Amino acid sequence: MAIRSIIFHKLTRIQEDQPSELSLAEHALTITADHESLFSQLKKNFQFKAGKLFGRFDPDFSSFPFQNWLKEFEQEKIGFEKLGRLFTEQFKELIDKTSEPFDATIALIHEDRADGERFYLFALESNAGMLIDSHLQLDTVEYLNPGKLDLAMRIDLQDAWNSAISEPYLCAIKSRNKGKIGEAFLQACSFKSVIDCAKETETLMDVLSGYAKQMPPKEAASIHQKAYDFCVEQQQLGEAVPLKALSSYVNEQEPEQFVNFAQQHAQLESEQQLRPDTRKLKHLVRISGKGNGLSLSFSSDLMQQTILFDEQSDTLTITAIPKSLKKQILEHLKTARDKED
Repeated sequence: MAIRSIIFHKLTRIQEDQPSELSLAEHALTITADHESLFSQLKKNFQFKAGKLFGRFDPDFSSFPFQNWLKEFEQEKIGFEKLGRLFTEQFKELIDKTSEPFDATIALIHEDRADGERFYLFALESNAGMLIDSHLQLDTVEYLNPGKLDLAMRIDLQDAWNSAISEPYLCAIKSRNKGKIGEAFLQACSFKSVIDCAKETETLMDVLSGYAKQMPPKEAASIHQKAYDFCVEQQQLGEAVPLKALSSYVNEQEPEQFVNFAQQHAQLESEQQLRPDTRKLKHLVRISGKGNGLSLSFSSDLMQQTILFDEQSDTLTITAIPKSLKKQILEHLKTARDKED
């Protein structure tokens, strides 16, 4: 991993009825160990983020011009600084069409890798903190928060201009809470989704549930856990989930059994690769919910074992209460009785 170029711009809108304010850096930065460290954190957080989107450049060049600018940059027709300025100015224009406040540092990073160059776009949020300065006075400081990654894009440049590549070469993060700002970011990046991750997640969960139903309860729980672990590992590697590899992982004794089941019951191809959302896939191994003052979470293999559900009376019965929970309940009841006395 090596940063070829990096630049930061600042885009802010505090009041909803006012246009955003843009501060542009004139030149790319001289790369230091601090930049490499920040980029390493951002890449790690990007890789581990669940719920990513996968796509390609939108063919509508007039509404999504970033891809043209990026190609001109690759062809050395424009410089890195101009590319960053064009992108951030367009992002500002799209943000000004919304009514949402926004405050972020826009980071553009060109990465050189042994297996192909990548381009990253980040909208980084900041936190405020306090410090004691050199005069022993209390002061405030604003610092980047690389752990809160709500808007980001990764572009595999080598694949982007290769018409023979059918796989998505764009990978995006757009958190749900970003609303129209998130849509503006995706449009500024010329992003068009080509994979329905929600549908692929639902399909995989249905196939895994149907397959596991044929097994004894303990074996079914093991299959769910193995499938979840494998999908999380693939996500952290930035890779799709090959159906054949998943089949071998969940059942080493009969590695073709699951993929054959998937072909028969969901018309999935044996060579198919899926990109499930591991946040939703977690429901295979964990049941959770909250409301009306109650928050509950437990391993799914406990259902109808130590946690019993009566559908008619709509009640849960817990037959093996955790010791720490039992202790708190007894202490609470004792305190309530003492107050009554």
